[in-house]
Amino acid sequence: MDVVESAVQKAKRFRGYLARENTLTLRVCAYDALSALLIERAGFEVVGTTGYGISASLIGQPDIGLVGYAEMLERVRTIVNATNLPVDADIDTGYGNALNAFWAVKNFARIGAAGVRLEDQIWPKRCGHMEGKSIVSLEEMVSKIKAAVDARNSENPWLVIGARTDARSVAGFEEVVRRAKAYAEAGADYIYVEAPQSMDEIRTLVREVPKPISFNIIPGGKTPNFDLRELAKVGVKYLSVPMVCLYPATKAMIQALEALKHNDMDKIAQLGVNWSEFNEIVGIRRWNELEKKYSL
Repeated sequence: MDVVESAVQKAKRFRGYLARENTLTLRVCAYDALSALLIERAGFEVVGTTGYGISASLIGQPDIGLVGYAEMLERVRTIVNATNLPVDADIDTGYGNALNAFWAVKNFARIGAAGVRLEDQIWPKRCGHMEGKSIVSLEEMVSKIKAAVDARNSENPWLVIGARTDARSVAGFEEVVRRAKAYAEAGADYIYVEAPQSMDEIRTLVREVPKPISFNIIPGGKTPNFDLRELAKVGVKYLSVPMVCLYPATKAMIQALEALKHNDMDKIAQLGVNWSEFNEIVGIRRWNELEKKYSL
């Protein structure tokens, strides 16, 4: 789009996607500004941010709570600035207690995020598909959600708040349902359940929780590779796909570097876009036009 939408307009658009009937909206995840650009060019509707992808690309380390609030805020800011799509930001646990969550939500709203997603792990958290997770009490998470709602209302009342529970692998499915209902009642706009294990579990969540249900699918992760059409049929509204950009990019880089070691420049060319294609992706034409406009 040529006209830049306000954060309010983007948040309204995001809310509209979650309200559609019989439609599965994909939360396609970016780990940097370039991947966000590519997601938009591919025609998707929402950009998510991936905590693991940002940790890996920013500091070269796993998603075990090593990237803090300020670093995540800055990376998300660059992603928001790179795309016209609504950005739904992973803000981990809110980086502390309810006061920290309040402050985090206010500031992610101020940089233009259309949504934020808060989780119920104990900080430092870890990727939901890893072992060794711990979760806070239901009461503490409800307090964080209420703080997030208050922060949202003070900055952008249309901001979407997602609440994630990692209870499935820690306390079992019954606890997932209990928490999902409580988080919805506390004001979360969608409920994200880490790694549901069957279609029966998903149907139960859709039936019993009065807010849109979401989760993610990662190649090799703990969530089964559910068919997307089947998920839409049973009423799942929102699916996160975290590593769809980073995993293929990583493999291509490994192959290109291996080809360089063997002096195979043709293989490198086959693995990537060319000079002209890349310049087009990052918008060189627009900058050339601006340069002409402002030349003396």
